[in-house]
This record gives sequence, structure tokens and C-alpha cells, in this order.
Amino acid sequence: MEIILVILVVSVLAVILGVKLVWLLFGFAALIGLAFAVSMILLTVFFVRLLFTKKHTASFSRIDKSPRSKFNVAYYIVDGTEYPNIFPEEGFLQNKLYPSDKKHTVFLTRNKKYVYDKFACTTCTIGFLLSIASIIAGILIFPNV
Repeated sequence: MEIILVILVVSVLAVILGVKLVWLLFGFAALIGLAFAVSMILLTVFFVRLLFTKKHTASFSRIDKSPRSKFNVAYYIVDGTEYPNIFPEEGFLQNKLYPSDKKHTVFLTRNKKYVYDKFACTTCTIGFLLSIASIIAGILIFPNV
């Protein structure tokens, strides 16, 4: 929300100072392109890291604050040790998405600091595939840029 407010204030100041609307639109498009590129790179990094994990059977433990961020994450117990999930938990249907009475398949990272659950695997895989598809579409649509 703060980012939108900053962009709005900067845009109004730029218009007051005489910047043409075309340049503001170009800057806005550049910001969107930068955000898209950063998200593609992050999803690719997470996908590549997922390729070097090991499959384990785990049980869901709890949902609590992540040790590295302000978001809540799901915790899983693998071989008696509790590990946080790499991505934040889905904020809805927690009883349906994270049943504690079932065994879950998770992928434990090499450094054993976190796991990828089925939702994280899906996010990484689909995000990586869409990133590749977007790059190919960009090359085909804008060949002369």
C-alpha cells in the first residue's frame, strides 16, 4: 500500500514539475517490467534449489511465525526435527490444507534449514514454467526490440 502511495506522490510531483505523461507511463511500465523480472528470477532460483532436495515423509506440526520473515509458515516434523516451510502458509482453509493426522511428502533442503511442501513445489514449478513461457512469448512478440 505504501508503494502505491509513493508512486502516486512522485507522479503528481512529476506532473507539477512538467514531466510529460508519456515519460510517466514509460517509467510505470519499466517498474512493472522490473518487478516481473525479479519475480521470475526468484522463482527460478527457488526451482533450481528444489531440484537439489531430498524427499521425506513428514507430519504437520503447527503454523507459526517464520524465523526469517514476518509471515506465518507451516512447520513439519521430519525424523524428529521440526523444519519451517520455505513459503508463507495459505491464509485460508488451514484445517483442510494442513491436516495434522496425515503424513505429508516434503522436500528437505541440503542444509536442512527448511522444507518445500506440496504448495511450495507447485508454486515453484508453475512459476518457473510460466517464466520460461513469458520469456519465449516476449522473444516471439517483440523480435525487433
